[in-house]
Amino acid sequence: MDRWVGIDEFVAVASSGSFTQAAKLLDTSVAQVSRRVKELEQRLDHQLLTRTTRKLALTQEGEVFLTHARHLQHAYDDAALALRQRDQQPTGTLKLTAPVMYGERYIMPVVHDFMAKYPKVKVEMHLSNEQLDLVAMGFDIAIRLGHLKDSSLKARRLSWRNTLVCASATYLSHYGQPHSLSELSEHTCLVGNSSYWRFFDKNKERNIKVTGPLSCNSGWALLDAARKGLGLAQLPHYYVEKAICAGELIEVLSSFKPKSEGIWAVYPPRQYMPTSLRLLLDHLAEHFDQRDSSQLTPD
Repeated sequence: MDRWVGIDEFVAVASSGSFTQAAKLLDTSVAQVSRRVKELEQRLDHQLLTRTTRKLALTQEGEVFLTHARHLQHAYDDAALALRQRDQQPTGTLKLTAPVMYGERYIMPVVHDFMAKYPKVKVEMHLSNEQLDLVAMGFDIAIRLGHLKDSSLKARRLSWRNTLVCASATYLSHYGQPHSLSELSEHTCLVGNSSYWRFFDKNKERNIKVTGPLSCNSGWALLDAARKGLGLAQLPHYYVEKAICAGELIEVLSSFKPKSEGIWAVYPPRQYMPTSLRLLLDHLAEHFDQRDSSQLTPD
């Protein structure tokens, strides 16, 4: 049994107020419209229309069903449009925001590849370390690092972020290597955005207050200071992995490393996602999935 049979005919009759006009709108016969509407009423076991020689009117049940029937039509149209647009060249402008360093180094090169593949798509990227209001500022996608706050926004995980504590061999030769969290108070720490460093100890998250002569909100600056032997630094892996591989830095306190955090593409919920936005999300996810499979495994 086809549940859709009769819905278009019923909506056309209700909207036009006439079986004759409905038949013209649907390019079919009056008899066909009448038969389909009657079949629909039989399946629903309710009369939707009252018919006389002079007047056609909706019953109370017909009023209720009409609203839902129109929603069904719109949903069908949206689904058909989605399929058609899959084969179309995406166009339009996408507005993005991301943290400055991560956006410059990791997100924009992938976006540039996407733009080369789809030249009709324009991109407006706003790099900021502030968590901007996506809806109020009209952003299509925001790249967020770490734990997400509960919200009505949708999120798609792109990658993982590991946080490491490291120092140069020069520093460690002078001051020794810490083996417990309590030893941090005896070391010079290079402080970033927060004076608390996060760890995972005995199945619990711990925040340890650290101090030192340098406080800076730039990861690159802290990396340079650590390389030059000025102290310990706690930084995401993408800042330090090359320096560790090159022997410029040595990871310490690895057994207390906090759990991996997600790197996310966050976007406002919408009834229908434009093709360009869907394709960009897929492009980002595919790129980072390939990168993770060869370079990074989450804890």
